[in-house]
Amino acid sequence: MPKILTEHSDILREHDVEAMLTLVDELEKRKEPVIYIHTDEQGKERKEPITIHYKMIKALICVAYLFGKRISEILPIKRKDVYTKRGYLYIRFLVLKKKTRESLAMPIMKVKRVSIRKQHQFVMPIIDFVRTLTLLEMPLFPGRSRPHKQIVKVKDPKTGEIKKVYEYAVKHEGIMSRQHAYKILKALNKEAYPHWFRHSLATQLAEDGHTGVELKHWFDWSRYDTALRYVEGGPAMTKGISNRKVGKQ
Repeated sequence: MPKILTEHSDILREHDVEAMLTLVDELEKRKEPVIYIHTDEQGKERKEPITIHYKMIKALICVAYLFGKRISEILPIKRKDVYTKRGYLYIRFLVLKKKTRESLAMPIMKVKRVSIRKQHQFVMPIIDFVRTLTLLEMPLFPGRSRPHKQIVKVKDPKTGEIKKVYEYAVKHEGIMSRQHAYKILKALNKEAYPHWFRHSLATQLAEDGHTGVELKHWFDWSRYDTALRYVEGGPAMTKGISNRKVGKQ
């Protein structure tokens, strides 16, 4: 598989996800919490134990890795949003839109699917966990969040200057907070953070030769330029031309 250059020196690969899932299994056997390590304002290292629902966290990791959605689109998922049909796992996501758009008043739902057979090892932790939820309105990732405004700042990767500021109205409550999800993922892999999953999947799909149009629709980006950052200049873009058939075979 050809590798492409990205803004980051490394991305999340399949073996990284497997290692995170294995670590959760080991913690479950020992009935131990995850340990979130961070540095406080005085520069001292702090260790924060976090009690987790092991099967739920495995499902969270797999949803993030397989679908590459924003963490704010993953956390509101309810039991009714997940189902299987004809060999596929389907998940319904609420896609975030900018405040300036009229569509904000009417949430946009997008359904994505992945093959159960071809991605079995990461699909089954999701299915196994969902089967434990009895009510359709139950959130997959419960917590103590309340309705709030989410501010997203887009910085220039070279200068660090803030180019754009987006504001989203998050109306969900009773779900896991983004900060809590961040801490858990960091505790399982010190290099991990929620958006790392999204960037990693986009990079790997570009490596596999998927087009910018395909990436734009899968990740629900509003701008095609976002997809081009992953596919332009990559060797995967010329793979099909290199292997084309001409003349009599």
